[in-house]
Amino acid sequence: MATALLILIWSARELANGSFGIIPNSLYIPMALFAGVVLVQLALHLSAYWYATWSKGLLWASYAGLFFLVAQVFSKPFRISIFGFFCVGYGFLLALFAIVQQFTSNGKIYWVISNRHGGWIYGPYVNHAHYAGLMEMLIPFPVVFAIAGRAGKPGRAFFLFAAVVMCSTVFLSQSLGGMIALAAELGVLFLILFRNRRSAMREILVIVALCIALVVWLVWLHPPGLVERLARLLNPIADAGATGRVAIVKDSLRMLRERPILGWGLGTFPVVYPSFRSFYTNLWVNEAHNDFVQTLVETGIVGFACAVAFLTLLCREGIRNLKHWRSDTRASVALAAFIGCIGLMVHGFVDFNLQIPANASFFFALSALVTSRFNKPEARHEFGGT
Repeated sequence: MATALLILIWSARELANGSFGIIPNSLYIPMALFAGVVLVQLALHLSAYWYATWSKGLLWASYAGLFFLVAQVFSKPFRISIFGFFCVGYGFLLALFAIVQQFTSNGKIYWVISNRHGGWIYGPYVNHAHYAGLMEMLIPFPVVFAIAGRAGKPGRAFFLFAAVVMCSTVFLSQSLGGMIALAAELGVLFLILFRNRRSAMREILVIVALCIALVVWLVWLHPPGLVERLARLLNPIADAGATGRVAIVKDSLRMLRERPILGWGLGTFPVVYPSFRSFYTNLWVNEAHNDFVQTLVETGIVGFACAVAFLTLLCREGIRNLKHWRSDTRASVALAAFIGCIGLMVHGFVDFNLQIPANASFFFALSALVTSRFNKPEARHEFGGT
């Protein structure tokens, strides 16, 4: 409803201005094709649970609407700059809240609401991995701004401090998938910096300083259980959670063999999976714990091909916008959004952040920023104005 209302407001403004123009985006086509797959599932009653597909389809339609709005509204440089600063400020304040909550927690959500259904609370999420998923998309903004260095030494110091605090909460949340995704993001950033070796050394030193400060910060905080949690990365076979995820993926592939073309229906995984589960558990397996596998099972090879096309175009456009990221704030924000999307995609191999509306909606908003077309960089365009 909120997305529909925003689209109506945008449309009314465009009509009032007398120039109703739609800015094209390369991702509209795979999104429309994916929507077509879901409509076929609904129209031909191919879904294992029609209402679940209808409900999930409406949710994903709202993501598409949000994507469209971001692609249309965030076309002006000052709006993109404001969004970048908002991501830094929001991520920093959210990380501070999460740290305070962790060290003063009484076991209740926001210290008030009893956690009756279990979960690993961290920040505003009842699942620590989903907090890490959101933070993966926010962390690249202060990191890229610190590397770009166009805000002066005080600004760079603040961005680095914000990045350290935000990165630390990924480790404090003890989400192994979040740690892997964060490492992947830094690896991608290193590759991007090495494209121009003449100026890369100073920028790499900034990343090294960030890593050193992060280690010092974590040692000082000394959170209980972090070392033991990190040890699981060295021996994933012994991790019961990892073993369970592998079993779910194997069972999901058996589900795919039953309906390979159009799948079981968007949003039907938790309904269908119990019939294919190969292990005992007293827990409800509500998701595949792998966004790629779940998309494949629910929408089949056709829907999965649309999703792959979406991600391929996203990466292509993200790489295309790398050229001017050091000199243009718009491209800097697009780079940060691109790295954030990569982090969530990496995390998607071991978790289900795209099944969480808060994280999925932000992912599609960042995707719209990544695929925005930028003209040549504006002269002397700095953070906060021209």
